[in-house]
Amino acid sequence: MMKATQQLCAAFWEFVVGWYRVDRIRVSPTAGRLLSLKVGDRVVLKGELFKVTQRHIGDAADEVTYVLNHPDGDAELRITRNGHDFDKHAELCFLDQCDEVAEDELVVL
Repeated sequence: MMKATQQLCAAFWEFVVGWYRVDRIRVSPTAGRLLSLKVGDRVVLKGELFKVTQRHIGDAADEVTYVLNHPDGDAELRITRNGHDFDKHAELCFLDQCDEVAEDELVVL
């Protein structure tokens, strides 16, 4: 029993050390805010308050679309992939008008 416990502890320690030494991508806390919205979040875009009601990911994971609820009607926020990375800009379609939205224009409440 003692030997099994020691082996388990040694395996766990190897796992922790291995995880700690692996290179990880580090980004600022604000990077990717457009991609991290969740259903139920309330956001301010273009001076309007919206509630995220749906999140859809494209077939090839090349587009993320959010359906946003507003008293005047639903809106769509689309973020598309440009090559290997997602753009830092998105497109908001609301009231028959589509505008580009920069990541720093988004306020999550």
